[in-house]
Amino acid sequence: MRLAFAPTGLGRKRFQRAAALWLTGSFVPAFLSGTARAQDYPVEVPESVVEQTDAEGIRIGTMKVLPRVNFDLRYDTNIYNQRSKIDDGVAVVRPSVSLQSDFSRHAVHFDAAAEGRRYLDTSAENSNQWSLSAGGRLDFADRFVLDGDFGAARRIERRGTFGDQFFTDRPVSYNEYGGGLRLSRGGGIIEWQIGVSSRKLDYNDARQNGLPVDQSFRDVRRDAVTFRVDYRRSDTFGLFVRATGNRLAYDIGTGRNSKGFSVVGGVSYRITDLVTAEAALGYVKQDTRDPARPDIGAMDYHVSVKWTPTPRTRFELKGERTVERSPLMLGSAVLQSTLVGNASIALGSRTLVGLEAGFLRNEYEGFDRRESRVFGEATVTRTISTRIAAFVGVSARRQRGSGINPREYDGAAVRVGARIAI
Repeated sequence: MRLAFAPTGLGRKRFQRAAALWLTGSFVPAFLSGTARAQDYPVEVPESVVEQTDAEGIRIGTMKVLPRVNFDLRYDTNIYNQRSKIDDGVAVVRPSVSLQSDFSRHAVHFDAAAEGRRYLDTSAENSNQWSLSAGGRLDFADRFVLDGDFGAARRIERRGTFGDQFFTDRPVSYNEYGGGLRLSRGGGIIEWQIGVSSRKLDYNDARQNGLPVDQSFRDVRRDAVTFRVDYRRSDTFGLFVRATGNRLAYDIGTGRNSKGFSVVGGVSYRITDLVTAEAALGYVKQDTRDPARPDIGAMDYHVSVKWTPTPRTRFELKGERTVERSPLMLGSAVLQSTLVGNASIALGSRTLVGLEAGFLRNEYEGFDRRESRVFGEATVTRTISTRIAAFVGVSARRQRGSGINPREYDGAAVRVGARIAI
């Protein structure tokens, strides 16, 4: 289990980025749902074929310091994500530094990151964000692994997300604190993992027409526990069950508090090291404390497919459901459904093409509102040297809804920038 501002691997980073592309910036703690085992034979992927901007870093004994800076200029046709479009350009800078261990066993890491956005004309939308995290891994005998991450961050609600209610003069900001632990045992016929996490959101006062707006009714803590068991019937075929329990506790309006669970069961299938797939169905339930408020009850699903037909081409598909906090006093929770696919294509030894497309649906419980968004992006990254890469991207999104005052909009953006690894 890891916080989203901690490193979790390229695949998962892509999923999180796609699900929130141009639209969200909050980090969402989640449990790793994959099995603990690794592939028997490493498979080349497009990222390994193309020369990467992975510098050696600065070594300090058995630790390495890895500074990075991302910079890009963007033009967005709808910065507020509303029907009445306002376009603007924005400069985005994302510096980060990671201190990582280089031990023969076990691991620790410390990470710091920040983001600054400056709009050319709409200075009220300027924002700063930061995050700090630390974590590690202990490798025990007999294939036991204990890992965890803890951190703090300052975030904003991206315009157009379910957390942004589009009435404030500036983006709504909040502080986030959280952490979690996971214990797993892999490498056998039966593999399992169990984890716990906690996440607290404290919202800062917003402003509307220059007047302060109290946001404390949004302050919430989410506690969760998850357990997964995998049974490997053969080297290629397995069965698994995953159960998750959670609790949402609001500081104000405790009648919105709720407890819930999700149980899914399915199959994992590895045809070869080039094709792996997981698919599961189940049920998600969220019960509120107030009997006058409706509960959540729906089919749950989990899907993950990875296909590498050639060393230069890879396709991925991932989908799942989660229960999120409510941004309004009227509601208790939001049922969020996602389905995201992406592709990576290596062209030569220095150019990497990325394609992403996804679907996101939010169902507000407590009042009648549903919003569905489709989005996509195409990027081209060109490695200039071992330390510098340049990229260009084009994206689009479209959201429609039903019920009470759904937010509907269209938008597109183009960006160009560079990534530097010191």
